[in-house]
Amino acid sequence: MSKKVIAYGMDGFITPMMKHFVKEGVLPNFERMMKEGTVNQTLPSFPVWTPTNWATLSTGAHTGTHGVTRWRVELAPGERVNSFDGRANRADRIWNALERDGMKGVALHYPAAHPSRVEKGYVIDGFGHPGHASTDYEIAACQAYTTAEVGATVEMDHDGTAPRTKQRSVATIPALSPASEWSNLPDSHAPPLESRIEVVSRVGGDVNGFELLVIDRGGNGYDTVLVCRSKDGTDTITEAKWAGWSEWAIEPFQIDGDAQRASVRFKLLELAPDGTHLKLYRTQVTYADGFTLPDGLDGELIDLFGPYQEHASMTPYTSGMTDYETALEECEYQGLWFANVANHMLHDRDASFFICHWHLFDYLNHIHLNDVDPVCPGYDADTAAEAMDLFRKAYIVGDRIMGRLWERADPDTYVGMLADHGASPDVRIANIRKFLYDSGFTALKDGHDQVEVDQVLEKNIDWDNTKAYLKDDKGFDIWINAKPGPVFDEIERALLLALRTWVDEEVGRTPVAIALPNRDAYLLGQWGDQCGDVVFAWDHGYVSGYYGQWKGIIGGGSVGAPEVFGAHHGGFIPTQSDISSSYGSFYLAGPGLKQGYERDTTRFGYIHAADVVPTICHIFGIQPPSQSQGAIAHDLFEGIDQERD
Repeated sequence: MSKKVIAYGMDGFITPMMKHFVKEGVLPNFERMMKEGTVNQTLPSFPVWTPTNWATLSTGAHTGTHGVTRWRVELAPGERVNSFDGRANRADRIWNALERDGMKGVALHYPAAHPSRVEKGYVIDGFGHPGHASTDYEIAACQAYTTAEVGATVEMDHDGTAPRTKQRSVATIPALSPASEWSNLPDSHAPPLESRIEVVSRVGGDVNGFELLVIDRGGNGYDTVLVCRSKDGTDTITEAKWAGWSEWAIEPFQIDGDAQRASVRFKLLELAPDGTHLKLYRTQVTYADGFTLPDGLDGELIDLFGPYQEHASMTPYTSGMTDYETALEECEYQGLWFANVANHMLHDRDASFFICHWHLFDYLNHIHLNDVDPVCPGYDADTAAEAMDLFRKAYIVGDRIMGRLWERADPDTYVGMLADHGASPDVRIANIRKFLYDSGFTALKDGHDQVEVDQVLEKNIDWDNTKAYLKDDKGFDIWINAKPGPVFDEIERALLLALRTWVDEEVGRTPVAIALPNRDAYLLGQWGDQCGDVVFAWDHGYVSGYYGQWKGIIGGGSVGAPEVFGAHHGGFIPTQSDISSSYGSFYLAGPGLKQGYERDTTRFGYIHAADVVPTICHIFGIQPPSQSQGAIAHDLFEGIDQERD
């Protein structure tokens, strides 16, 4: 039999938190990994962002080589592409290396996997962006519909007792009224009621309308919603019963004037027994065709495992569309779908390697990690247990996924898990653009004062009076507005001095841990034309670039405490505590690997994210991708000691 490797990607997974829950006894499959395999944190590529590190984890190349330095990459002057577009990554991927040796890889929902010159392997959704409403495989983002006034609080449940949360990001639909002009009405203990929803295509703006028919099937009040194409009780695409999911429907949707088969399902969140109130949740409407290479694989996977749901996140929960459990159910559906595909492609098809990107933990970290880690100044012991239970439930879902992978693992299968990074709670906030503005390095055109919230676009810069600036993105590097020569050198010296001596007076710390000229940026894995003239890294606990989440700095200024605490990862030194960590993870169990092994990082350092691909290629006995720069983590293998005797 041939070797098979599963590298299941769990974005934002935190090893210290996993160990916490293993001690509680709720993660049997991760406990098995700790006993039978190798469990290690990894040093992420800098900056510690999602597109950067998934690029490293598919190429074995450092940031400067693969070029995915930020969330958008400059292909040519003035031409920038999304970093989840395969053109952003300049390096060979592991599936290219496999193909050269006659093997096939599978990349599922993997950032920038398409285009990547795959000829014999498989790519399933090669975009993999974690953002809400961010992919071309989507006809419409998820949506909740309510008959209540948006913004109102509905103090009821199906039995009329339990309160519900405020309705936010929810579309108002017509109040339920007696069904009129319908044909073929189904049996109902109470007169059927009606309403209507609309699904607007994100491309083209086509309106897809559906009629809702509400009936009483059980005789205890209204309990079922039928979603119909027309006012015909037999023209039903699916139905949702109280507090449950409907079956998936694959229906033609109009998108930019053409019909496109797409998948959708619904969950009935709220329905007053007397028909006075309804709240219905709709999933993302996702293409049912055309999301795989080669063509035709999509139909096979849908027939076996159900429709592909491209986006599943905590957005429905944080926006008020649904409760936490509903959002988690969507993430679990997606995660287990990925695991089923991994098993099928490796054990029933002809693939040797599987890698994916599943984003649940990163979503949850940004929302609630600050609520469970006392390191955060905003930590509240009174609410910590409730927030920790949310993480517990999420890690249990991750554990089920690992169990699903192990169900079909034969003696030649390596079962593994990768994380690009974790997260750390916010302690202090730094506004680098305001610092550059206040220090006289960046000048703005009249009328542009968004610098207070770290929003300075290049089009708003006064170039005649600007010495240094950040490009339009979350920044970790600064560009000097001068050609090489004496003026450039003087600005560089002044900028490095300013960054290195910047003091957060309130706490007596320097926000910037490292500030380097371009020629020394290799210390952070940076080089090439995507790298700015000065590169810097924040010290532990300092974060920048997410002002939409923390709303601002208390008291103003360029550094201080946030108005709203959160948790992040990015251009700062990797940080960890007893419960949090912004380091990545690399778990692997299989033949020839040590059991119960974890490298002593205090003595031998971390496995780098760039080492993962060479290590997997070593298992297959093949040369790594052409631009790979990492090393084989030999100490993971039996018979090799990390320390010389």
